[in-house]
Amino acid sequence: MSMRSVKLLARLPLLALFMIAGCGSGKPADKPASPESTLAQLAQPPEPPKTGNGSVIGDKVGETEFSYRWPQVAANSHDLDRWLRGNGERLRKETMDSASEDEAQAKKAGYPFRGHSYEEEWGVAADLPALLVMQSEGYVFTGGAHGMPIVTTLIWDKAAKKRLATTALLDTPALITAIKDRFCKLLDAERAKRRGAPVDPKDPNQLADFVRCVDLAKQTILPVSAKGRTLDTIRVVIMPYEAGPYSEGIYQIDLPVDAAILATVKPVWRGSFSAG
Repeated sequence: MSMRSVKLLARLPLLALFMIAGCGSGKPADKPASPESTLAQLAQPPEPPKTGNGSVIGDKVGETEFSYRWPQVAANSHDLDRWLRGNGERLRKETMDSASEDEAQAKKAGYPFRGHSYEEEWGVAADLPALLVMQSEGYVFTGGAHGMPIVTTLIWDKAAKKRLATTALLDTPALITAIKDRFCKLLDAERAKRRGAPVDPKDPNQLADFVRCVDLAKQTILPVSAKGRTLDTIRVVIMPYEAGPYSEGIYQIDLPVDAAILATVKPVWRGSFSAG
């Protein structure tokens, strides 16, 4: 499945993806299997090529494919490029090793082996003088009933040359308090749009888990830039089965930064934020 296909599926109300911060399993059941494929000999890929569009680690053995990409702006930073390359190679090895084990088990049990796949591409969510913020989208399939999407985030401190957690920039408990009411209203509006009906906790046909607001402390929260000059937006990414069923896909709610959010920014990073 191409990255463009994954992005389209994430926006269709009747098709869905399931987020993992790391990896998962599954893919459409109609993908043809190839019991003859073998992963006994794993080819070692060359160092990821760098082009004007960034870098990529790619591998294909039998019916198993792997692709991991990051943009040129990240490839231009030696330390960040090295981390991304190492992370991508680790994921490549895990994908190929898992596929090899599953193929051996399938052969032993006498059932067809279905090739695995892993695809992840990083995009830039903010490129500021002090910080580079990235968010990845992708897809994993390990032979199950369906695939699972990937959403991963990264904040890079350009001066210190290291990754930062969101908690390094924001007082997250205070942030959650500041955005909860606004977030829950926006989430319900998006739910209603996808479902074609308002969210109604009293409706017995609407599952209780999918009409209440989600626990923000368990979601992915990331500061991003809508205007390209500062971190002016707080993004919340909610995976399927959190806000809605698998068929509703990933929810992504963007909240413009306001005074209440600015009050939760750590002093050292206050200059990187502004009202949206």
